[in-house]
Amino acid sequence: MCGILGIVAKSSDRYRDRVDAMIKVQNHRGPDSSATYSFENCLLGHNRLSIIDLHTGNQPMLNTDKTAGIVFNGEIYGYKEIKESLSYPFQTTSDTEVLLALYQKHGNEMINHVPGMFSFAIWDESSQSLFAARDRFGEKPFFYSVTKDSELVFASEIKTILASGLVEATISRSGLSRYLNYGYTGPLTTIYENIHVLPPAHYLVFKNGEVDVRRYWSYPTTTTDSISLCDAAERFEELFANAVQKQMIADVEVCAFLSGGLDSTSVVSAAKNFNPSLKTLAFGYKNQDNELHFAKAAAQLYKTEHHELLEASLNIDELLLKLPEIYDEPFSDSSALATYTICKLAAEKCKVVLTGDGGDELLGGYTWWYRPLVNELADRGSGKVKEAFVTAMAVAEKISEKASGDTSKRQWRNKFNSIKNSRGDYRVVDAVQRRFGYLDSTTIASLGLPMPTEFKSSWTEEGNINDAMKFDIADYMPGDILVKTDRASMANSLELRAPFLDVDFASYCISLPGSFKIDKSSDKILLREAMGKYWPQEIRNRGKQGFGVSKNVWQQYPKVKKLYDDYVHDKDSSLYKLLPFKETNDLISKNPNLVHAMLILAIWADKNYSI
Repeated sequence: MCGILGIVAKSSDRYRDRVDAMIKVQNHRGPDSSATYSFENCLLGHNRLSIIDLHTGNQPMLNTDKTAGIVFNGEIYGYKEIKESLSYPFQTTSDTEVLLALYQKHGNEMINHVPGMFSFAIWDESSQSLFAARDRFGEKPFFYSVTKDSELVFASEIKTILASGLVEATISRSGLSRYLNYGYTGPLTTIYENIHVLPPAHYLVFKNGEVDVRRYWSYPTTTTDSISLCDAAERFEELFANAVQKQMIADVEVCAFLSGGLDSTSVVSAAKNFNPSLKTLAFGYKNQDNELHFAKAAAQLYKTEHHELLEASLNIDELLLKLPEIYDEPFSDSSALATYTICKLAAEKCKVVLTGDGGDELLGGYTWWYRPLVNELADRGSGKVKEAFVTAMAVAEKISEKASGDTSKRQWRNKFNSIKNSRGDYRVVDAVQRRFGYLDSTTIASLGLPMPTEFKSSWTEEGNINDAMKFDIADYMPGDILVKTDRASMANSLELRAPFLDVDFASYCISLPGSFKIDKSSDKILLREAMGKYWPQEIRNRGKQGFGVSKNVWQQYPKVKKLYDDYVHDKDSSLYKLLPFKETNDLISKNPNLVHAMLILAIWADKNYSI
């Protein structure tokens, strides 16, 4: 895991000082080493976190005749097998050189032969062009900007591009509108008008001052093949084990997060087969409701070297002030606080950690998916079916009231409320809007902002459930989940790997019908069928539990309340250089869920000197 950067410009060596400044800003992504290489019209820079080929894998890396150079962030899983198929005079044992060899053989078509998580850029001296690409699900970031002089500046983080001094940041009103609606700006836009994000599963070519961006991979369509749940589970288990095994390859120790949830427990159960001395890490706040007892039960079953990472104090106010430095854009997912903390603590134990990210999106782990499911069930039925639906809702409410234990009651109550409020979300986009607290056109206009572009699916299925899941895979996961984990981990020089996002495994899961993932009685059906036999009894019937301390709790802390007073309620706050004071406060009073998003935006604005 690393940080990449570069400038494509005529006589590029004149920008060496600027590239040096960019490298310093991005040092947290790769503190083990940093270097630059200068072609006549391209400067490449790299920060390295050494994971594979510790001694000879430094970058920028050149091909044998120095006609091409690469900077690469990520991991190519299965690169050794790819290497064996290539006729190339390899000088290292790194996956970086495999990318160079693929480029030499296939040119831009190389991208169709590259698995894993990655963003990389290759300068081709002979064609005087830059070829860059990003992985299929958006695990690794790639930002770029074309200057007024038609020069290209690119990097792993936005702050690095700004550090070049070549890009004048201009706030994007549409990016701001999208943030207020979704809590994040990506995966297709940024908060800046003139800084762009390369979308997942896309590549770009920069030549003669122009950028050409193209998609190289699309999500599989749902299969129409007849397959039983039992057969699907068998294939699932085979692909999952292969994904975990490939992601455990490194020249440093590979650990695993173990929350005691279904996804992380599945990863650990598979990983233990390939490393009997696996080290697992669980996180919790002292004196707070957490999942540590579930994680401990799993660790005891799998006999891992288990470590509990405990945070004694909840310095929420300090973390809130730190977030804009980590994310570079306003980002209001409140679990970012806990994610940063666990990564900070984990970095003291390991350099590489396996995670359960992607499991919810691929396999039906969110209660909001019950909304389109309820629509499907109710719309198919006669009056009697709809009457039965109402009866079932009454039963569900009683179950939620009688569930034992605070956590169980909360889970049932959340699920019941999610279903109860579902009817009327006739389209997936409506469910998405309800889920994120979508603002209507009148409200957006009162803030002086344009309406964000409606989500439109790029697939053809009519089924609400499949479309709902694919929204999460195509938008929410790369725009929120993977941004959160990348920035939080790299801020602490830690590499996270997500076996669920192995391209072969994930493609298989996407291709399966929604009925294998979620129905009216259960979530994560296929995961439970395939992996449940390996889980401790304690977790087999668990629902999803939120990560970290609820913002409803810490928003009442005195120091956090003071932040709201200083940044949101003060007319002189930098927030009101972006939004009108009266209309913003009227909106907050009507929609308390926006309070946190406004605080994050205000802190970001205060630290952003381009406003």
